[in-house]
Amino acid sequence: MKDVIKELINGLIDDVPVKSKTDNIYKIHKYWARKPWYVVDEYIKKYSNEGDLILDPFCGSGLTGCEAVSLGRNFLGIDLNPMAIKISQGTITQLNDIDSLINDFYTIEKSCKDKILDLYMLDSECPNCGRKYIEKHLVCGGENEGMSAVYCECGKKTSKLFVSSVQRKYNVLKEKYWIPNTEMPEKFYKDRFSYKGVKKVVDFFSPRSQSALSFILATIRQLKSKNEDYLLLAFTNTLLHCSMLKGENVRPLSVNNYWIPNDIIDENVWYRFEDRIWNLINSKKALLERNKNAKTGKFSLINGSALNPDNYSKADYIFTDPPYGETIQYSELSFVWNAWIEQIYEIKDEIIINPVQKKKAKEFNDLLGVSLANIYNYLKRGKYFTLCFANKEFNVWRDIINQCKRLGFQLESIEAYDTYGTPFNKNWSKFSPKTDLYVTFKKSAKSDKYKMINKDVNLDYVVDEVVAAFAELCIPIDIYKLYDLTVATIIWLMFYNKKAFNIENFDLKKFSELVKTKHVI
Repeated sequence: MKDVIKELINGLIDDVPVKSKTDNIYKIHKYWARKPWYVVDEYIKKYSNEGDLILDPFCGSGLTGCEAVSLGRNFLGIDLNPMAIKISQGTITQLNDIDSLINDFYTIEKSCKDKILDLYMLDSECPNCGRKYIEKHLVCGGENEGMSAVYCECGKKTSKLFVSSVQRKYNVLKEKYWIPNTEMPEKFYKDRFSYKGVKKVVDFFSPRSQSALSFILATIRQLKSKNEDYLLLAFTNTLLHCSMLKGENVRPLSVNNYWIPNDIIDENVWYRFEDRIWNLINSKKALLERNKNAKTGKFSLINGSALNPDNYSKADYIFTDPPYGETIQYSELSFVWNAWIEQIYEIKDEIIINPVQKKKAKEFNDLLGVSLANIYNYLKRGKYFTLCFANKEFNVWRDIINQCKRLGFQLESIEAYDTYGTPFNKNWSKFSPKTDLYVTFKKSAKSDKYKMINKDVNLDYVVDEVVAAFAELCIPIDIYKLYDLTVATIIWLMFYNKKAFNIENFDLKKFSELVKTKHVI
């Protein structure tokens, strides 16, 4: 057992972020659970060859596909969320004519910029040039209510001014453009907005923001450009920043629901859209630079269900990051984006724990089990499947691992990497997972590389063994590393211990309490 634990310790990677221009490729649009590109890159190189087909049935933002194509592999991505497919398409596609996208932006700028900035013009003047200040954002709640960050295009430093209620004009454009009058679903599982009077999608936006956003959207549509999908990505990536979901100290959706903070800010729509456009342009430049001497692969994307076997093809390697139980409610969190670009998201096949959808743990496990069976059936014999997961509740992990075992997968390796995200997103909850587990399986008729054992074990025994292994190897540990290795050891025991090993109500918080009563960390 000690030898196994020592081998598993090697999988606790001290993940040092790679600073690279490649980072810019994946800043095209907000999405959840994005893995570090350089980790995915290494897995694809390790378990596949050039020309192979890589499959991801939960492709999300398209990172796996972009890495696969850049490494000369072909890629098939599946996702139920139309927004995920649009982001994936925009991420993976190499835009050779970037100048045409820049010219489209300048056309939009010529039509929209001055009219929108007029909505944010204040009576106060810049002491440097005498021009009236333009409001970058106005604080609409909290202790700094009425404080405005202002800007002048003479280039001097941004200032802050108090704007009285008399001065606030809240102008809107005379012209009226289409806005999504979509009703918010009557019930959201994670509803932190209806009690503040939000009933429709547009209720998340001030009249001024509605007016400016609808003008930009109409202008994009009227262009009928070949780059429309890219322009719409910049637009949707603007939306939430210009909504009441953004506060002075809170980024939109940073707590994975539509939470309206007290310190709401009303942000300048044009400045945010401009920022998102150049963010996207730099993303496409970075991809073009990365692939300039590479033999890239081909890719296809399917806006469909991972439950439908017709969406699959025989794959040489499968790398995927499935839904995390109830942690991220993809259909709910994408609702505003999809409404503004008139996309329909059919949630019947969404693999999620969501009591409002009448999907509890059993329904989630049953649905995920169907997708895992499809993965097994469409993975070629002798090939590998890597499953990523970050869930603080081990019972979710347990059920997935047991399903993989029943299907006939062999356990190849278990590794843990630091999660990809900002310190706020990673640490807002003390007992949120700080790492992702990457469990790799092999589809093989041969015997496992490990021998079976027959041993009575419990959680106390595993923790004691893991702590002893860290001490013997003189490795400094913290509660998170200890938790990761304990989970990895339990996964190994599920596969290779003949005796049943049941663990109920095991999560990071309960684990922390257990360890503190037994060991000094």
